[in-house]
Amino acid sequence: MTGLSARNLKYMRAFAEAWPDSEFVQQVVALLPWGHNVRLLDALKAPEQRAWYARQAIEHGWSRNVLVHQIDSNLFARQGSALTNFSRTLPAD
Repeated sequence: MTGLSARNLKYMRAFAEAWPDSEFVQQVVALLPWGHNVRLLDALKAPEQRAWYARQAIEHGWSRNVLVHQIDSNLFARQGSALTNFSRTLPAD
């Protein structure tokens, strides 16, 4: 293989270290564009937060900018703090 920059090689190594579970990688992380994965690696050190944001990005179809905004606004810590009745009143599709 040719054309791999030192920076991308660094991210590839960090990616392999951050996601040691190959099943999780195939089911979740592989569905995200590389830029999303790079942002998750750069912004989050806690594995459970990285996994949560990865799942949310897939579930809600977040763009990279939306993902960055949600991380910057600390959505993980804020989740579930607002009381809603959405799950009971909105139809599931």
